[in-house]
Amino acid sequence: MNSLAFVFSHIFSLRLLIVVLALVCAFIGEAIPMLGWADRLLFGSLGNSSGKGDAGVLVSMSPEVFASAMEARGLSEPTWSAIASRSGLMASALFLVLAVPRMGAGVALPVILLAAGSLVVLQAAFMFYRNIWLPLGEVVTLLVAGYLAMLFWLQPQREIQALSHNVQRARTRLAKLLLQQGQPDEALDVLSECPPNEDALSVQYDIAIQQERKRHYDKACATYRQILDQKRRYRDADKRLAALENLNSEGVATAAGNFDSTRTLVLPEQSVSRPTLGRYEIEREIGRGAMGVVYLGKDPKIARTVAIKTLSYQAFEDDELRDLKSRFFREAEAAGRLSHPAIVTVYDVGEEADLAFIAMDYARGRPLSEFGKPGRLLPLATVLDIVARVADALDYAHREKIIHRDIKPGNIIFNPDNREIKITDFGIAKISDDSRTRTGNVMGSPLYMSPEQLKGQKVTGASDTYSLGITLYKLVSGETPYQGDTLANLTYQILNKRPRSVREFNPELPNGVVRLINKAIQREPDKRFLSAATMAEALRRQASREAKEEAS
Repeated sequence: MNSLAFVFSHIFSLRLLIVVLALVCAFIGEAIPMLGWADRLLFGSLGNSSGKGDAGVLVSMSPEVFASAMEARGLSEPTWSAIASRSGLMASALFLVLAVPRMGAGVALPVILLAAGSLVVLQAAFMFYRNIWLPLGEVVTLLVAGYLAMLFWLQPQREIQALSHNVQRARTRLAKLLLQQGQPDEALDVLSECPPNEDALSVQYDIAIQQERKRHYDKACATYRQILDQKRRYRDADKRLAALENLNSEGVATAAGNFDSTRTLVLPEQSVSRPTLGRYEIEREIGRGAMGVVYLGKDPKIARTVAIKTLSYQAFEDDELRDLKSRFFREAEAAGRLSHPAIVTVYDVGEEADLAFIAMDYARGRPLSEFGKPGRLLPLATVLDIVARVADALDYAHREKIIHRDIKPGNIIFNPDNREIKITDFGIAKISDDSRTRTGNVMGSPLYMSPEQLKGQKVTGASDTYSLGITLYKLVSGETPYQGDTLANLTYQILNKRPRSVREFNPELPNGVVRLINKAIQREPDKRFLSAATMAEALRRQASREAKEEAS
């Protein structure tokens, strides 16, 4: 019923009535004397040879009587008068239907008056100077009557257009708001009923860009096609669509959920927008781990450079995923509470369709693992200073009820230029260990793991102290106290064998450093340093003794 009302409302309109009136005047106007009232009125006002000067009589004069009156005046109607009259009627109808709505009633009125007056003058000129009668009164009638009819059409039409424009503008604003809230699909739905216009196309283009950055490449392709269907050449939509289709043809995943833990988010195609994680723009890949890829990112709002660690959901089975995510976010929240100059600051944590991520301070420098190889060892005084500062940071974390669980040279960043250090991977090691243990693997670094950690016992701050002792062993000798060709063999040695003396690899190492290492890596936790702070004090005392001996 509503559809029928819509059809009738568009078919039976005042504009259609004007077109019908023009056709009536053109083809059966002679049969309706009233339509020629203007012709008869003009004829009578310029002198009626029949002697009947009453206007009412002239208007109601029959066509035969009017023809006799013209003949008495010596007037003749040319053969082309019908063509001229019909052409004038059609032109007037098109003007009323198409031009008047655009011009408005105020502008159209003087134009119509001028046209009607010109037709009257033209008719009088033919009558006096050529003795030709050109019936243009029907054209004048159509202009005047059609203008009056359009007055009744224009006012509601303007209100309808204003209402439509307001609705369109409201939809566009709502789409922008939804896009800002990260709901591009809902924004597209809002714009689906908007007619093509520059504002709507601009929002659609922004939606496609966001879909690109979120790695929803299939959706971005569909949005670009929708834009190009409405406007063939809109900005660089065609180039972006071609670039995305090229990625698809090369086998790159077109949905965010198809990326695994080893696939990078950085794409070689320059025409495709840089992907984002949360509000962070991915600039390049800076590392890889068992859980995902590490990226260098940028927060565009405050121009902050961050390191973004990702946890790929593709690396785990579905039944593990819920527990894994829960642990990941809980541990990330705990790490985010830490604020220490030697600990990488966690700024943000978020989740995408296929991965979780942690945005943290980008630590410039190199991991200490690069300085734990024979021939590349740092000076002893530098090593003692670094390890003491790491022990201070661990003591702060332990007092905040957070245990690192994966202290090793690779998780300590050292900047030789300003001698700053940063401990990384807070909050991830335990998750990695728990999740991988279920599948039969040991995550982390067994070479640096404490015996109680390997046995699955309760882990305390003493476990980090043990790992830091092994790290010191590595940094002063280039080796580790235990070595095994298999994980089982290595675990057996750590749990049952005495560690090899560090002097086997560095005979010149001072006795104080050897005693310090031996105490830190005791198999029983209660035989190690009481705390990381106690270990830091011992390291500094040893460093002071070394400095005095060098001075003497």
